[in-house]
Amino acid sequence: MKLTLTIDPTVTETTVTIIAPKVNSEVRAIQALETDSPGRIIGTRGSDATVLDVRKVLAFFTKNKAVYARTANGDWRIKQRMYELESSLAASDFARISQSEIVNISAIENLDLSLTGTITVHLKDGSKFFVARRHLSTFKKKLGF
Repeated sequence: MKLTLTIDPTVTETTVTIIAPKVNSEVRAIQALETDSPGRIIGTRGSDATVLDVRKVLAFFTKNKAVYARTANGDWRIKQRMYELESSLAASDFARISQSEIVNISAIENLDLSLTGTITVHLKDGSKFFVARRHLSTFKKKLGF
């Protein structure tokens, strides 16, 4: 990797530009350093609100045009959109498995490969999600098989 650093006192905001032929482990490591990636998200449920640690979120999903974070303490409505979550969680342990679902890879209990060509993801809390065919190859790559 080649690194170029330019110090300019007139610049008001630090900018990082990555030029690479493809996304590889080095690029992912740099993306993981991005400070805008959510370490915490505000979740609401009824009149309750809490700060959710993203690492403890089991999955993100949509229901009735709203986005929810599933945790060990139940489902919490969040303000972020799925595309925002997907881009900010790209370098971490999360994988998009369908148009409306993103799962935490470290929260996977097991995978059911019995259906022809599809994968059922069973999470540690007992919930299950289905990997859409459109996201199947990307999900397999993220898991390493």
